[in-house]
Amino acid sequence: MDALEMELSLYEWSALPCRRCGSAEHVPGDLLRMARAETREEAESHGIEGHVFQETWGTTTVVPVARALMAGLAGHALSGPVRHRFLDLLWRFAVLDDEDLAEACQDVVRAGVWTLYEEVFSGRAKGSALFAYWLLKEVETAPARVDRLLQVARHLLPEDLHDD
Repeated sequence: MDALEMELSLYEWSALPCRRCGSAEHVPGDLLRMARAETREEAESHGIEGHVFQETWGTTTVVPVARALMAGLAGHALSGPVRHRFLDLLWRFAVLDDEDLAEACQDVVRAGVWTLYEEVFSGRAKGSALFAYWLLKEVETAPARVDRLLQVARHLLPEDLHDD
């Protein structure tokens, strides 16, 4: 068992809402399938997108999903496309229109903030580093730390970074 599987085992998924199905019972299997993916196509979030969130709205299920995504990112077994997809999902959860859900997801991300710094510093992929940076800008409680990150790791982020 790894951190992702452990986190998934903490929830009664059949009692959580899904917009397309009777419950979110399928979500753990979808997340595990994604976590095992090697390609971008395999890492698609078909059982998550449109089920627990869509565009800028979400269900309460996004919070345990965010916890599971952060648990998955804490390990180093994920392929590059999976890390990218997990960070993309976390970013989308952190900026939902529902402020309470967005804040709950931001709290989840904030608890694992050093995982995001590591993602930027790893130099693995600029796209993933960008999502990590955006998340840091959203959740970091010490803005000076994000400013310093940009000073020392700017070369690890996309050239066209828009730092508003």
